[in-house]
Amino acid sequence: MKKTDETKPKHQFAVLGALLISATISAPALAENDGAAPFTMAVISNEAYGRSVTSGKFEQAIDSITAGGHRSRDRFADQTNLCVAYTKTSDLEKASVACNAAIARLKRRKSRASTSAWNYSAEGHAYRSELALALSNRGVLLAATGEIVLARNDFLAAIELETRSSSFAERNLDRLDRLDTEDA
Repeated sequence: MKKTDETKPKHQFAVLGALLISATISAPALAENDGAAPFTMAVISNEAYGRSVTSGKFEQAIDSITAGGHRSRDRFADQTNLCVAYTKTSDLEKASVACNAAIARLKRRKSRASTSAWNYSAEGHAYRSELALALSNRGVLLAATGEIVLARNDFLAAIELETRSSSFAERNLDRLDRLDTEDA
């Protein structure tokens, strides 16, 4: 049986570090050699203007993805990169919409899967990896807005998926726990 493009992992993830969020601020700030371990968000670098996001051209990426403010497509890569770009520009309301849309997009894809073997297929693995990435990104956003319990839940859910992308969530959960301990 020939593999179609839908069964092959499509996305190359790039890590966008340098998000430092502490319990004393509600918006993300760039970390500048302060020695603190930042939260990490991931970008899909080879799609949806991901290279613009990773190079810090957040407004340009937002404008390009949304076609001047109007989202033309509901693709996972678009929503994921918007989630990060909006978070980095402190537009947390739009970041939340994009983060949630990325997760909803994935869940719709899974609901269309027809067999139990799907979970063990390349497409199932790609789904779990992308879901772990999206949950971790949303967890960072939730931490930025002070929703610590919800952030922890997203990080734990991403870790339970046991993919390479789960490592983002593991590092973010560790950072969240350290911040929570420092504030106690």
